[in-house]
Amino acid sequence: MVRLAAYDYRELGKLLRAKLNEDGRGWRACAGDIGVSASDLSRICNGQSVSAPKVIAVSDWLRLSFRAFYLPPPAVPKPDIAEVFHGKSTETERSVDV
Repeated sequence: MVRLAAYDYRELGKLLRAKLNEDGRGWRACAGDIGVSASDLSRICNGQSVSAPKVIAVSDWLRLSFRAFYLPPPAVPKPDIAEVFHGKSTETERSVDV
């Protein structure tokens, strides 16, 4: 099974929740400063996805790079040339008349 690129919303949500609790002004006030809705903050804190601009806005408010939570796909190993080329060709192999 191939793993695709992903984003760690759970980790972002943990950091966001801690910062919101530390701030103490309430989620609506913080959401206004960030430029997102309080429901967006709730979704992120619960590990749910939101749009890229909202992730960037929250990351900026947290003073973190939005790329810190990016999970790239694993590198795909290149096949050995022997696996790609088996030495026989159906196009150039000579046929023998019987």
